[in-house]
Amino acid sequence: MKHQVTYIRDDDTLFHFLKDSLSNLFGQNERIAIKIHMGEPGNVYFIKPSFTKRVVEILQERGCRPFIFDTPVVYTSPRNNTKDYLKIAAQHGYTERALGAPVIISDLSRAVEGNLMTYHLATETLDADGVLLLTHVKGHIACGMGGAIKNVGMGCMAKETKGAIHKGGEPYYSDGCNQCGACVENCPTKNIRIEDEHPHFGCTWCSGCSNCVIVCPENCIHSNVGLFDELLSEAAVLAHTRFNKVYAVNVLKNITKLCDCIANSGPIIVEDIGYICGGDMLSVDIASLEMIKRVSGKEDLFAEYNVRSSWGHVQAAAKLMGRGTTVAITDYT
Repeated sequence: MKHQVTYIRDDDTLFHFLKDSLSNLFGQNERIAIKIHMGEPGNVYFIKPSFTKRVVEILQERGCRPFIFDTPVVYTSPRNNTKDYLKIAAQHGYTERALGAPVIISDLSRAVEGNLMTYHLATETLDADGVLLLTHVKGHIACGMGGAIKNVGMGCMAKETKGAIHKGGEPYYSDGCNQCGACVENCPTKNIRIEDEHPHFGCTWCSGCSNCVIVCPENCIHSNVGLFDELLSEAAVLAHTRFNKVYAVNVLKNITKLCDCIANSGPIIVEDIGYICGGDMLSVDIASLEMIKRVSGKEDLFAEYNVRSSWGHVQAAAKLMGRGTTVAITDYT
């Protein structure tokens, strides 16, 4: 079965399309969480508040009660607590006064058991009448591409779960190394060295991406809990299936090598493409990868820059959702 998504090139056409699409999904007086990343200090490529404000207005015209939402991060940053993240959001133009809707940063969560571990899901998104995923697509050092699945699987989790996902994907060595060097060559952070006839981890830092586990031909490197792709996707699917209603918009503009979580997210690696809209996180991410492939001519553009395949977490999410990785893309003009 092919799942339907819509490709749109320009802003005005997008907002015209969303007026119809969102009015058919979200109802009067419903509280809608706009899940978005409001940018790390120094980053210039996050989705701008002027764009988000137009989405807010579309929802308000429908009689909805939208609010802008994100969770604190686990790493060292002003965004790792609610008070300072609100300050950074305000510096980036994300205030209730500017947007006409509340800006909420919260680490309140609800525990849900998964197959691999316990995940703590953001309460605000679970209690909302609907969730609108507004995602800037870009590269990511731990999963190749940061799209809608990551916006849910990391962004809709409490800090403790974000840390547990990264930690759970970190490697350890058992035995049987043939010193081929595949792990060294395929570590995005150059963290691995071969010494005493086996790999050692600790040259720089580990994102927990599990790429060394994936590429090891001898199966002598293992992840602490599970592959990063599997942990991220399980978190995302557990949350996504609990949203009361959901819609996803992927922004394929200013596509950088690295994530908006980094002050310097590197160069823009492909020309602006437009927007992908659809009814779920998986479909819009699959379509985004397809559109990037069409425009760049590269089978997996992000893998060329970040070593990590973009498809690992997408395929893991598809498996959990009982789906394939095929979508039908309609060009809306």
